[in-house]
Order: sequence, then C-alpha cells, then structure tokens
Amino acid sequence: MRSTRMSLGDLWVVPVLLLAGTFLWMLHAQAWDLGGRSPILNYDTAQYALAARELAWHHHMATPFALPIELIRQSQPPWPLAAVQPGMVLAEALVLKLVPARGAIAGSDPRAWLTLVLPFCCFLMIAGSFALAMRHLFARWWPEAPAWGWRVAGFTLGMMFVLDPEAQHFAVGGFTELPFVLGLLFAFLGLALEIPSHTPLFFGIALGLTGLFRANMLWLAPVFALAGAWAAPRPRMLRTFALVMLGYLAMAAPWWFYKYRAFGDPGWDLTKFVLWDGVGGRTWFSLYHVTEMPRLPHGAEALALLSAKALKNAPALLLDMLLGPRGLWIGGAVFYLAVMRPARPLAAAVGVALIAAGLGVATSALSIPWLRYLFPTRIMLEPIGALALAALLWRVPVEALTPRSRGVLIGFVALLALLWGGWSSVRGIAEARAASYERGTPASTTLTALSITLNDRLSSGEVLMSNLGPALAWQTNHPVVHLALAPTDVDACRRRIDFRHIVLCFRDSQHAWAPWSEVVATAGYARTLTELHVSAEHRFHTVDGFTIVWLELAPMPPTLAARPARAAPSLGALASR
Repeated sequence: MRSTRMSLGDLWVVPVLLLAGTFLWMLHAQAWDLGGRSPILNYDTAQYALAARELAWHHHMATPFALPIELIRQSQPPWPLAAVQPGMVLAEALVLKLVPARGAIAGSDPRAWLTLVLPFCCFLMIAGSFALAMRHLFARWWPEAPAWGWRVAGFTLGMMFVLDPEAQHFAVGGFTELPFVLGLLFAFLGLALEIPSHTPLFFGIALGLTGLFRANMLWLAPVFALAGAWAAPRPRMLRTFALVMLGYLAMAAPWWFYKYRAFGDPGWDLTKFVLWDGVGGRTWFSLYHVTEMPRLPHGAEALALLSAKALKNAPALLLDMLLGPRGLWIGGAVFYLAVMRPARPLAAAVGVALIAAGLGVATSALSIPWLRYLFPTRIMLEPIGALALAALLWRVPVEALTPRSRGVLIGFVALLALLWGGWSSVRGIAEARAASYERGTPASTTLTALSITLNDRLSSGEVLMSNLGPALAWQTNHPVVHLALAPTDVDACRRRIDFRHIVLCFRDSQHAWAPWSEVVATAGYARTLTELHVSAEHRFHTVDGFTIVWLELAPMPPTLAARPARAAPSLGALASR
C-alpha cells in the first residue's frame, strides 16, 4: 500500500480549495448583505443562538423563546428545548463563553457574528477534507493510479462542494447542516477505510457526535453500523455492529435523558408534527401557533394519509435529486456497484450513500417537502457518485478504451462537475441577492432600533409576543412567545403566561399572516377586537419598508396576576423620515 505521507508537490490542493472556499463564502455573504439587509440571525439560526447564550450565561439547557404550543407543557420562561438539537447549542455556547459579554446588551449584540465561526470552519474543513480523503483512498485502493489522480479527484470534489450554492448558504448562517455533513464525510471515509472493523466503538462515538447536530442520524446510524459490520471480517461482524451502536447510543443517551426529564418522553420533538403538514388542511404553521395539542389520525387512517402524502411529494424531490448531471453521478454509483463489484468497504460506502439519499427523499416527502432537507445526503452522494463514475471509467473492462481515452473521459467528468458547479454558484449568488431585498425580517439596524425602544419601556425579564420570534428575543434579551395564529388565539396564550405587548412586523398587510392582515392594514382595528383587550396602539413605517404595529394590552381579568400598565413608548427613533 502506497505511503500517505504528503510531498511538497501535493500541498497546493488544500490551500487552493481553502482560498476558493473563502472567496465564494465572501461573495455569498455580500450577496445577502449579511449584517445589513439580512440580519445575521434568522428564525432557525436565532433559536440555536438563544439556547447557546442561555447555556453560556445561566448554565442550563433552555431558551427564552417559545412557540404557543410549547406553553401547554411549561408556561414560564426559560423553556426547555423542544425543537432544536444539542450539538450546535453546545458548540455556540463554547464560542460565546470564550467571548463573554459585560452583562445584558440592549440592542444589537455584535457577538451574533460568532455564530458563523463553526459553519464557516466546517465549510472549509469539508472542502479540504475531500482532498485529503482522496489521498488516503487512492493509497489504499488504487495505488497503481498515476500521481495526479488523487490531486485531480480531491480538487474536483472539493470544488464541487464549495461551488454548491446551498453549501454556501448554510455557511453564512448558524445552521446545523455543515457540521452534520462534516461528520457524514468522516463516516463515509471511515467505511471506505475499514475503520468500523478496527475501532468500532470510536466509529460509533463519531456517529453519535454527528447525530447531535441533526436527528437524521437516528435512522442513519443503524445503516452505517450494518454496513460496517458487513464489510468487516466474518468473525468480527456481530462485534462490529454491537460496538458501533453502543458508541452511538453513548453519545445520544444524555440528550434522550434530557428530553425525558423535560417532557416525560425521551423521543419528544416538536418537529414530529410536520408529518401532518399538508394533510387534512393542516399545516406545520397552524399546528405550532395555537395552545392545544393537535388531534391527529391514528392507525390505518394515519398510515393511509401519510402514504398518500409521501407518494404525492416524492416525484418532485426525486426530480431535484436528478437535476443536471446529478442523475449521472447517481447512475455512476449504481453502475459502479453493479458492474465493478468493488471490495466490501468501498461497496459499503457507496451503498450507504445511495440508501441515505433514498431515506432523505422519503423523510422529506413525509414531512415538509423542502429541498434543504435533501442537502446533507445529496451533497455526499454527488461526490461519491462522481468518484465512482471515474473509477468505473478507469477500470471498466472495455478493450476499445485505452488508458489515454479513459483519462480523457475522466477529465470530461471533472470538467462537467466544475462547469455545473460554477453555473449553479453564479445563479445561487444572484438568487441570494434578489432574495435579500424580499426578506420577511427587517434589516439589522431596524431590529437594533426596535430592541432599544423596547428595552426602554419593558421591565427586566418582561415577556412579549411577536412574529419576529427568536430574532427579537436575541436582540432584546427579553423572553418572546411567537405570535399566535390569530387574534382569537391570543387570549389562550395570555391565560398561560400574561404579557402586555404584541409587536407585529411585516412588509405590509399583504405579507402579514391572514388573520392579522387587517390589524396591520387598518389603524385602530385592533381596538375593535375584544379578544385582544388593546389599551394602546402605536404604528410606524421603517426606512427599510416594514410596517410595525405595537399593541399594548390591558390587564387580564382579576383571576390572573397582572403588571401595571406602562406609558406609551417613544417611537421617534424608529419612524422613517
């Protein structure tokens, strides 16, 4: 087996990929106008940042943000983590702990930029790891390949990743996708290099750490364990599977215990309700924004409804997986397994990539059919498929193909991958720039001004309700309950936790949630809604084109505790000129 020691001639690949990745990251961040038109924290990323800050400041796993449905189990903040995974929370808490704040900050917290540290590092690490992985794979399985083989393969696969617009998007926000993908990359490389048969417990621990970032590993871990056992020598198959699963469970158990302590159910997760999105007139939105548990079908009826939903959503998701040359990469992986009959470790890695992609399509079709849910498995299958296609072209037993013609075909595969990646990247950056002008969240300066005004009028720790949700909770350091589905649902929320302020922020009434559109459109309309008990209304337009309606609510009936009413806020700093 060829030595894997690096030579001076090999050192150019990784630095070039890191520089290319940094440049593309900057282009994508500039397209979004990150920190300007686009706040650093959005709905998803702010939830992780809030929980991380709570852990760093107060040393417990909780959050000052809740959806109305969460008030059923616990009414008072901080609330237990019901909709996020712990990996990003722990990582961001560590970063925030290293850069402590001098007490609570009113307005924009510049440490929001620190939430980009992990995804940015993962973005570059994945690109560089593709190159280093090729070095080890070629030394183990293709030692007879020419010296340029691993360099071209590593550069091509690394560039395929950094050119992917979704990868760039997840790198400019505190999303969990890239840490999860980094773990998947090491898992696939481990299968190909026979790591499960040699150190199965550590391989399982790596799977468990990866699973702390996304729940997908719950069903992927057994697949990796079975594949690792299948590729191991026969006497060690059962031992390999058992130890891999033991390592995974050792990492997952503390989180399941936390869920049991907080919710009485180790498997509790709010995201399970997305299964019913689009079924029987339900949406994930309508399920989350009311203070009652949904009444859902059971048994055969549930199976029939969910099967129909999956069959309806799957074709569009499959088409996206086959878009452009993606179908060629997947076909290459399938034919590589069928024609080449590779060694078991390689077959295990390619087979798991195909199975994981299939499971990704199935789970997305069952939940919300968003393309982002296909990203982790798609971004792994594409380079694996491209590499399998290149291996197939190099070794397929066709006498008409000379080594030179095989090299030309492999070069064409690499060129096609780079051209597709370049075109996708250019289009993705253009789409990001256009989307930044249509975001549903106001600019960072508007959020800062709003948070300062709120902090001037609200008492410490006072709860408010807003459609800005976790983004506003991060800015103000106040607990925030996400806006109820309709004005008629506010009373039920207030009977669980009394609050006196509702902040609505939409571009205009047409962009507002339908039940709230008239409140946004017509001054004084909120006072006519007896269920809101509005005592004062303040509205203004921001310089970035948003309408903000601030409703002050009268005290609840005497049966519930109430705070004294406050004076009307000064909105001069927020109003547009």
